[in-house]
Amino acid sequence: MQLIEYDDISKLLDLNIEDKEFDELCLNAAYTEVQKQIRYTLEFEEKCENLTIKDNRVILDCINLIKVIKLNDLTKKYDITNFTVDYPNKSIYFIPCKADEHQIFITYESGYTKEKLPADLKEAIIQLFLYKQQKLRNTINNEDNAKSIPDEIKQIIAKYTRKSL
Repeated sequence: MQLIEYDDISKLLDLNIEDKEFDELCLNAAYTEVQKQIRYTLEFEEKCENLTIKDNRVILDCINLIKVIKLNDLTKKYDITNFTVDYPNKSIYFIPCKADEHQIFITYESGYTKEKLPADLKEAIIQLFLYKQQKLRNTINNEDNAKSIPDEIKQIIAKYTRKSL
C-alpha cells in the first residue's frame, strides 16, 4: 500500500475525477521513482537479517528504524538482551563488548506509516507527481519533454537516499 494515495492528493490538489486513471498512473510513477532514487521501500515493515558484529555494533540497512524486536546470537546460541540502539544512525551497540565477529539474527521494524511520512518527502512525491503529470501531458501533445527531475525535488530525495556502508 502506498503511503500517498490518489484520494489524499485529489482533495489537496482538487483533481478532476475524469482524469483519475491518468492521475493514478502519474502518482504511481512518482512514488516508484522516489523509492527507486532513495533505494528503500517507504512502507512500514518487519524485517529479519543475519549480521556480523564488528566493533561491538551492527548497522542496519533500513530507512527510519522504529523498533528492535529481538536479537539472537547465533554463535553462542542465546538471546541478546544487553544492547543499546542508536535510532538516527540505525546502529545497535552491544554491552559487554565481547561479541565481535559473532553472527546475530535480528528482527526489527522500519519504514513509515501514512501519519509518520516526513512532510518534505511527501511534498517531494506530490511535486514529482505534478511534474510527471505535466510531462506525460506534454508527451501526449507532442511538446518538448527533455527536462529531467527538477533540482528542488532531487535535493529533498537526496536527504533520504541510501548511503553506502
